[in-house]
This record gives sequence, C-alpha cells and structure tokens, in this order.
Amino acid sequence: NKLLGREVYTTNDQLGGLEIMYPIGVTHLEVDNDREGVDAILEWISFVPEKVGAPPAARISSDPVDRDVEWRPTPSPYDPRLMLAGTEDKAGFFDEGSFKEYLA
Repeated sequence: NKLLGREVYTTNDQLGGLEIMYPIGVTHLEVDNDREGVDAILEWISFVPEKVGAPPAARISSDPVDRDVEWRPTPSPYDPRLMLAGTEDKAGFFDEGSFKEYLA
C-alpha cells in the first residue's frame, strides 16, 4: 500500500489469509474469535514492564525455582523446542505450561 501510494488491499485475507501470513511470520498467532484475540493481546502485553527501565512482571508458577531441567539433547536430530518446553515426562527449561512460540 505505501509503496504504490494508494490502497491496494485492506486486510491480510486479501493477500492469502492465514495460510500465507502465518507461516511467513506476518501473523504471529491464530485465534478462533475476537474475544480470544483480545485475550491473547492482553496476555502478550502483560510481559511488558509497566515503565521504561522497570523489571519485567514476576509470574506465579507451580514449578519450584530449584527444579532440574530433566530433558537432555540426544546425539540424533531432535526438536530444539523440547529443551525449552520439555515433554510429557521430562521438564524443560521454561516453567511448565509457560512456553508459547510466536513466529513458528
């Protein structure tokens, strides 16, 4: 739009929708309705500090601070996200249930 100096499209749907925009990272998260979209936005901005220079918001977690990272890399190829999120039976680096990938 800006390059041509006139409006060529008004929504991402006109450029291919989620099937195109999500895999290339233009759309970061897909939700089913507007309410879920607003909830996702509020969750996302809740990680931003209240003021410039302030520390990030602290989160309450059921994981103890001193728990071990149980998941270990293997010699064969593996999904590196497992080190962060863990698996059903082995804890990863992040607190349980807190890993949410954007720009997947």
